[in-house]
This record gives sequence, structure tokens and C-alpha cells, in this order.
Amino acid sequence: MTFAALIHLLRAHIELHESLLALSRQKTEVLKKNDIEALSALLADEQKHVLAIRQLEERRRHWLKEAIGSEAVTVAECEAMATGEERKQLRECRERLKKAVDAVAEANELNRQLIEQSLQFVTAMIETFAPTPYTYSRTQEYAPSPERPLFESKA
Repeated sequence: MTFAALIHLLRAHIELHESLLALSRQKTEVLKKNDIEALSALLADEQKHVLAIRQLEERRRHWLKEAIGSEAVTVAECEAMATGEERKQLRECRERLKKAVDAVAEANELNRQLIEQSLQFVTAMIETFAPTPYTYSRTQEYAPSPERPLFESKA
């Protein structure tokens, strides 16, 4: 059994994940600069990458179902079935893909923290400059002072 098609798919996965990692790192810089327009553009690119990764994943599952009979087979299991150079290439692909996925997850965690801090800052600023609800609410009814009548009759 040959795993050339799977190796090709995995290499495409690796390229997409490494490109996604570059986008995540760019997003970190954009978040630091608070550039909303650039962030929107990066998010659009990120969505394209995610769609392409999903399509590749579907192709990988289809290949596994056709070639092996089960789409639940892992790359490590394919590596065990392969021989010679294909085994080496599958191992390399598995390691590179894992490394890329882990790096993307780490970059996304950093971006999540940056966004969370930005939201906390915005919330703090809103709370600082916005009136508190009880400042302008009617907590006490108006009652004229007893020393002075409401109308002066001598006027």
C-alpha cells in the first residue's frame, strides 16, 4: 500500500497551518497596535485558511476511507503500516503538523489574552466615565424644607 497521497495531503495541511501561524503572529502585533481595520482583514484571511483546512481534512478522511476502510485511522497508525521512505516521510509530517498546530494554539492563546485585557480596559474606562445608575435615579422623593413655605404670601 502506498501513502503518497496521504503524505501530499499532510504536507498541504502543514503549509496551511504554518501560514495560519504567521497570521496569528501578525494578529498579535495588530492587537498590540489596536488596528481594527488590519484585524478585520486578518480575520478574513484566517477564515479562508480554516475553510481550506476543513476541505483538506475532508479529503484526508475520504482517502483514508477509500484506501484503508476507516476514516478514524491516525497518522501514527498509517506510519506503522508504511515501510521505508514513506514511513520516514509520514513521521516527519506528523511531527511537523503537531508542532505547527501546537504553535498556532499557543499564538491564539496569547491573542485571546490580549483581547481579554483590551476588553477589561474598555470596560474599566466605560465604568469610569459613565454615570453610575444610582447617581441620577429617584431614590428619594422631593420634600420641601419645613422652615420655609413653598409660596411666599408677602411677595
